[in-house]
Amino acid sequence: MEKITDEVNLKLMRALRRDSQQSLKELAAQVGKSTTAVHERIQKLESQGAIQGYHAHIAPWAEGKPLTVFVAIRLKAHFQDIIEGFMRDMRQIEEVQEWFHVTGGYDYMLRVQMKDMADYQRFLTKKLAALPNIGTVQSMMVLETGKTLT
Repeated sequence: MEKITDEVNLKLMRALRRDSQQSLKELAAQVGKSTTAVHERIQKLESQGAIQGYHAHIAPWAEGKPLTVFVAIRLKAHFQDIIEGFMRDMRQIEEVQEWFHVTGGYDYMLRVQMKDMADYQRFLTKKLAALPNIGTVQSMMVLETGKTLT
């Protein structure tokens, strides 16, 4: 994977990030190229993996889960089978929206969406605590979100 350095492609990707439903005509006007050239550039960026997909960014409250919690997790051990098992478990837990393998005092950072604190407590005690090799868990409730990327 190579960093995209072409200025037109960078402008195109930023425009798509802002609104991926824009027409080719609108995108072409923003980057100063023809619609055919823009279409070809988009196809190439997709085939290179620079554009990884298109999706609707749904507000958590609309799904009845307005509480965002970041969960920092430290594993008990760091053997390959333990790490692979943890990652497999994270993919299967519906509440986990994203997870990151991080550096520092913790091993993983999760972003989970919950209905309320009682819902989070059930998640913590029934799902997370039930997983093998979970060492330490620290929860951080989001009070306000200032900026989100789609």
